[in-house]
Amino acid sequence: MLIKGLSIVLTVATILFGTSGPALAASPEILLKSTAAPAPEEINLPEGAAQIVAALEELEPELKTLTVRTVKLRTGNEVVLYMSHPKDEYVGASLVFDRETGEMLSYNAALEIWNAKGRVTDEVLLQRAEKLFLAVQWSDKRKITGTPKLSQMEEKRPEIVRFRYIEYPAMLNGLEVDRGILTGIYMITDYEGHLVSLSFHPLDLEDTKVPDPKSALTPKAVTEQLFTPDHFDYGYVQEGSGGKPSIQYAWRTSPLIDAVTGKQIEAPSGLGIIDDGKRNPVNVKNITITPKENSLIVSNRADAEKIVTNLFGTDKKFTNMPYDARNSWGDFVYSWTDRGGVDILLKVDESTGQVIHAMDWTRKENLSIPLTREEALKKAIAVLESYASNSANEWQVEIFDPYKPAVLADWMMELNKVKERHTDNYSFMFHRLQNGLPVLDHNYWVVIEMKSGQVVYFSPTIPNEEGGLPVLKPSVTAQQAADLAAKNLPLKLSYFWPTYNGKKSPYLQLVYTIDTYKGWPTVDAVSGKFEWSNNLKEVRRP
Repeated sequence: MLIKGLSIVLTVATILFGTSGPALAASPEILLKSTAAPAPEEINLPEGAAQIVAALEELEPELKTLTVRTVKLRTGNEVVLYMSHPKDEYVGASLVFDRETGEMLSYNAALEIWNAKGRVTDEVLLQRAEKLFLAVQWSDKRKITGTPKLSQMEEKRPEIVRFRYIEYPAMLNGLEVDRGILTGIYMITDYEGHLVSLSFHPLDLEDTKVPDPKSALTPKAVTEQLFTPDHFDYGYVQEGSGGKPSIQYAWRTSPLIDAVTGKQIEAPSGLGIIDDGKRNPVNVKNITITPKENSLIVSNRADAEKIVTNLFGTDKKFTNMPYDARNSWGDFVYSWTDRGGVDILLKVDESTGQVIHAMDWTRKENLSIPLTREEALKKAIAVLESYASNSANEWQVEIFDPYKPAVLADWMMELNKVKERHTDNYSFMFHRLQNGLPVLDHNYWVVIEMKSGQVVYFSPTIPNEEGGLPVLKPSVTAQQAADLAAKNLPLKLSYFWPTYNGKKSPYLQLVYTIDTYKGWPTVDAVSGKFEWSNNLKEVRRP
């Protein structure tokens, strides 16, 4: 179905780019309004719009097979062209135009139009995009947008159709507005480059204060502060260079830095400073455990309920909560809801049944005295022991204390009547040790709520094969790795537009960003090469 397919595509896009759902019109209800329930009035397609449709058909010949076409007037001054296949009404596309000028405002299409199986390179994809802008007469929009950002091709589950997400951020004072609120041109294609979705989000600066780029620190000052050895994790990566085990230095800092203060700020909201991004030896401990090797494989509801109960200590009442089980893009999600939202969730890999993560947001009774750091650590270790495999007895844990960002900006306090925001959770990241080094792509993440003393989040990252790793001889020091990363990770000055509880900030922030669209920055400690890792995800900090 076109509507169903588009809602999934846009929801996935929301997750990958960290943008708000409403900005992408990701909800099925909105899509139903715009595609399934148009106004009854049928009109002629504006002349300029007809030219655009013809140009699109030249670039995407399969659109010509969508011969069932209607043009209808939507609310305001918008005209919608609905195109569908004569044998399947849900294989189609919708194009929205301005009734007076014929300008195309947006485009959405079903993947089934192409049934693509191949793929094109980034270079070819971007060349196709530039031709597309000419075809839809968006050359003026392209001139006011910046460098395109591409999502990467996903190899994890090749049996599922994958998308490329391309964002062309709006420009302001010679800088891109490339974080926070979505601005500029946003495009979705399949792997072969066929156009699935296209939209433009104008930069509306009414009642918004814009800082002068001259107030930013120099890139050199920020670079000297960020690219130090303690901003890197050091350890094995089981699937490293060329798919073989390697020892790597992995960048651990959020790629979002306040350009005026040089401090790391919280992404994607940008609300405040979270920490300095450094690895603190005081928060790192080596531990020895006795694994109980309980199963993390789920094949039915009973398995799911057993793991949820063991993890969260949830009493039997959760079995009486509204229950749902569904497929979700290669994963299978078990959930129990209350008060209109998901309270307990367990996500597993559909093909293997392996738990990906579990969470429990139900309301809990507070302890008379909140858990101490050591008490929370003991509880987290007990979770690790329950589910770690028998082949891994030696582990390293990094402890992340509850953090409190900087006091919220005046506009946040005014809109939300609060003075500060903080978390009440202890987070623990466990890595198994091999030859005395942590295995960075084999970890367990446990989050414990301080006030209730309950586990609220659990996520294991388990490699395809466990066991020994070769003894390798590093030839690169931590300082050399930091210097090499600095040369390959240029800081880019741009604008960030924060949001808070769905509200748009009346202030833009100047930030330095690091491009992590290619993967996560690493330096091979043996070969000395700077590389992008797809196994070490961007969110390095719990």
